[in-house]
Amino acid sequence: MIPPTRFLSRVVLTAVCLLPGSSLQAADDAARIEFFEKKVRPLLVNNCYNCHSASTNARGGLRVDDRNGLLQGGSSGPAVVPGQPDKSLLIQAVRYAGDVSKMPPKKQLAAEEIAVLVRWVQDGAAWPREAVPVVTGKPSPKFEQLRKEHWAWQPLRDVQVPEVQDAAWTRSDIDRFILAGLEAKELKPVRDAERATLLRRVTFDLTGLPPTPAQLDDFIHDPSADAFEKVVDRLLASPAFGERWGRHWLDVARYGESTGSGRNVPYPHAWRYRDYVIDSFNSDKPYDRFIREQIAGDLLSADTPEQRDELLVATGFLALGVKDVNQRFKVRFIMDNIDEQIDTVTRSVLALTASCARCHDHKFDPIPTTDYYALAGIFHSTDLCAGVRNKMGGSGLDYYDTTMLLEVGKGQPVDPRTVAKVEEVKLELQKCQAEFEAIRGQPAGMAKGPNGQPKATIVRQEMTRLQNQLLSLTDVAAQGRAALGVRDGKQIGDTQIRIRGEAERLGPSVPRGFLSLIDVPGAAPVNPQQSGRLELAHWLTSDKNPLTPRVLANRVWHHLFGSGLVRTVDNFGVTGDTPSHPELLDHLARQLVRDGWSIKRLVRSVVVSRAYQLSGDSEAALHLADPANRLVWRHSPRRLDAEEIRDAMLASGGNLCLSPPEASPASAMKVMELRNNSADAQRLEEAAQTSLHRSLYLPLLRGLTPRALEVFDFAQQGMVTGDRDTTTVATQALYLLNDAFVRQHARTLADRLLPRTALDDVGRIHLAYRLTVGRAATAAEAERARRYLVDYEAAVKRSPPARDASGQPLQPRTEAWSSLCQALLASAEFRYVR
Repeated sequence: MIPPTRFLSRVVLTAVCLLPGSSLQAADDAARIEFFEKKVRPLLVNNCYNCHSASTNARGGLRVDDRNGLLQGGSSGPAVVPGQPDKSLLIQAVRYAGDVSKMPPKKQLAAEEIAVLVRWVQDGAAWPREAVPVVTGKPSPKFEQLRKEHWAWQPLRDVQVPEVQDAAWTRSDIDRFILAGLEAKELKPVRDAERATLLRRVTFDLTGLPPTPAQLDDFIHDPSADAFEKVVDRLLASPAFGERWGRHWLDVARYGESTGSGRNVPYPHAWRYRDYVIDSFNSDKPYDRFIREQIAGDLLSADTPEQRDELLVATGFLALGVKDVNQRFKVRFIMDNIDEQIDTVTRSVLALTASCARCHDHKFDPIPTTDYYALAGIFHSTDLCAGVRNKMGGSGLDYYDTTMLLEVGKGQPVDPRTVAKVEEVKLELQKCQAEFEAIRGQPAGMAKGPNGQPKATIVRQEMTRLQNQLLSLTDVAAQGRAALGVRDGKQIGDTQIRIRGEAERLGPSVPRGFLSLIDVPGAAPVNPQQSGRLELAHWLTSDKNPLTPRVLANRVWHHLFGSGLVRTVDNFGVTGDTPSHPELLDHLARQLVRDGWSIKRLVRSVVVSRAYQLSGDSEAALHLADPANRLVWRHSPRRLDAEEIRDAMLASGGNLCLSPPEASPASAMKVMELRNNSADAQRLEEAAQTSLHRSLYLPLLRGLTPRALEVFDFAQQGMVTGDRDTTTVATQALYLLNDAFVRQHARTLADRLLPRTALDDVGRIHLAYRLTVGRAATAAEAERARRYLVDYEAAVKRSPPARDASGQPLQPRTEAWSSLCQALLASAEFRYVR
């Protein structure tokens, strides 16, 4: 396809702007513009701006200070239909005619003033257009040069595996690339990791969980040459793999169970997308298919109703972002959501910051504004089915929009009793409506009923009750058959450039298409009858698109080594990092495509390399030569993620529930504003605090992150997060010392150790170490712990009698062991893998 023009010039035009449908042909009809400025605008300013402009509250979502605001209208529909004053709600309102609100409400306009507005609409509603940049088609020399030279946008190279001097050290092609880089600097890698260290590392990296003592014993005592490969294959086949690596993708997908922003509204059905991601990683769904389903699952063919549901749920990727439901203007709400979708898709799949081109050409990367709006046209032609809508100052269920939900489970049988009840309620509602119409405005309707209210009021209340009952019986969400996602919109077409990114300021229209900085031979043009998401999905996952496999290969390396070959995992642009091993990155990207886009095969090839199995030892000379370990002369230690810390605490005490829960604690919530100090917020906090499930199943509403996750740098849920922050702050130490969750599960670990009558205290200490840090205690550690237990127990006995939270007397021995266990859970060795 012909890419959108790549350059937006500074040439400026001033012309007459006519709303669509105008019969006026001359764009520079000065007479009609003069009529608008002298007659129409003063009327609008003096009578309408106080309630319906950008600088006021824009009641009903209507703006009259903007041509597009009048065209699109507010909650009642378009205010102006050019050339048709009788169909324009603005004219009906000022005439005090029809069912619309009377405007201005306090005093009707004079007849001659109404005539001015009628004439203006009849003549096409001319409006002076502001200075608008227009496209000249002249490409930017800077952009063209960057497209040809920047490493990330070049085709994948068919690189040769390098020769190395110490060939005996290598076990795979990955090792040869790594060793070649080290030998070029006259460096040598450190020794291999010990088996206990290696098992803890790979088990956390692949499953997010610690190895059990039995697994540790099996691996240490397995003399076979492929002992480690057998461990890796077991971990890859574990359901915990999908949970761990699915959580990595949820970080990138900015997963959250609420809208966030000023008015935080729950997404009760977001959990379906979470489960889809986990299942996709466990089944090793090819990555190209995984991306296509999330961008255009609703447009892909399905063989079964179950597969159709899965494809619809997959598009939740585009629906789960942050949304400002308190936005007063629908057009801004729409364009802000489109911007969020463009940012998510381009950062997650391509590691590009395309949303920077919303207001102007990208300052650094060759992404012109025309490219941005080529993508925007695709998403503007798409319905965002997140179940919410915008309404400034809304309350109750004002933000809930059942028309913007996807229905799943259509093939499931419906309970005949429900069908019968629906028909019964419909019949009752019809009778009630007929009764209301019969007495409405009549003396019979004004007559007092048994409760003293007018009969018409009583009937109206009953009608409302029946309407709500019918909604609850037919609402797919109430029936548990709703999902969040997208679908093609009713209006398909290109969209206009928004001047300086402002939703109401329209420039020239841009054909729908893709980013022009990447040349993807054979890419299909956008189907004019559809949104274009299907073609976008194929363009993203084409084997001719070099960015998609490069970005994914780099993400895998980042999660296994703690730092990507390109450290800026979400930014491959000019301001991002350059790869430490560019040939290795292309080698891994080509391997990914060659192996059918299998993530499991890529992960396996990396972890069985000798480079991955190096120890975390630091040698002074190597550290001096490469302090950031960019050459991979050792395996850099990393702190566990927030979920790993919490899950490991549960696992150490034997309380971790490995079976996934049904839905989410947020699934029963109503789509109403959620305040941080509300009863619902308190319920969610308690659910998170008491849950024994893995951490990715905790309620994850934006702004209400469970404390156990928040304190250890949980993902930013409002944006693509391919690389979480890793901080060391005082609140983490205070949490480990004082939080009820930590203390409770330290006690649980103690309760697991004390009944082991076959063990003495030293044996219990060794087991405690194995359950927490994945190794037995040294002799010195065991002796120090034994003395600590004796001293602590004696101190408790000397203290005044005390009781625990349940009212039971504290047992000195249990308290001593609980304290030791908490010290282990709070230790640096527990929080880090080497």
